[in-house]
Formats: sequence, structure tokens, C-alpha cells
Amino acid sequence: MGERVEGIDELDLKILSFLQDDGRMTFKEIATRIGVAERTVRLRVASLKEDGVLSIVGVVSPMKVGLKTVAVIQIAAEQQRIRQCISDLMELDEVRFVSLTTGDYQILSEVCVGSQEELGEFIEGKLNNINGILRMNTIVELKIFKNKFNFIRD
Repeated sequence: MGERVEGIDELDLKILSFLQDDGRMTFKEIATRIGVAERTVRLRVASLKEDGVLSIVGVVSPMKVGLKTVAVIQIAAEQQRIRQCISDLMELDEVRFVSLTTGDYQILSEVCVGSQEELGEFIEGKLNNINGILRMNTIVELKIFKNKFNFIRD
């Protein structure tokens, strides 16, 4: 496992491990499995959420809700406009992920749309209108083999 973060102890990691596998697991069940009081788990989870370590959400499969085309788009931007490009991307509903990266493309984004035609319309009608984008490399996902969210490993 990676380096421990200050303020996160073994008990927190155990709680996080259970919740990443089943976000609906009750505090009582977690407490029983770990061997602590339910109140301890409740307080720890509240603290982890408050500190921004944990968010409990439902993860929706884009394909199952009609978003059949997923693309990773690498974006090269003018140096002085990178932050604005990132802000503009974050405002677009179709964009589900944005990161600053190294290499020839400074921005990496993931887009989910209903079809390849919609992807073309998105690129042409929205991305091409963002000031500061110099070039893009669009990679369409053909088939997903692994998509996990379990970052705490034993």
C-alpha cells in the first residue's frame, strides 16, 4: 500500500476498505467486522467525509444509461490559457473527468455522450469554441475491461 497520509490510521483504512466495496454497508455491520463500537465508525466516517477523504455516491454505468460513446480527449492549450481551458471544460455536462498532465498534451479529459455523432457535435460545437485550445487527440473507448474504484488494498 502507498504512503500513509497524516491523520489516516489503520482503523480509518479498514472502514474505507469496507465502504469502497459496498458504500451501503451499515455502520453497525462495519463495526461488527472490525470489532469496534458503531458510534466509533459513525464518527470516523463523518470525519473522513468532512476532511474530503471520503464521498459516498452511487456510481452509474454510462453505457447502461444510454451514454454509449466514451472518449478520452487529450488537449494541448496555449500556456497562458491552460487554467481557463480547464475551467471551461469543467462547465460542460458531457465532460466527466479533467486533469492537468505532463507531455505534449497538458489536459486530459473524459467525455460521455450518446453516440459517435454526438461526440462529433460536441467537439465541433463546444470544444472548438474554447479559446486557447491548440490541438486535440480524441481516443474513443471501444470496450472497457476494468473500471474499479477500490484504492485501498490489503
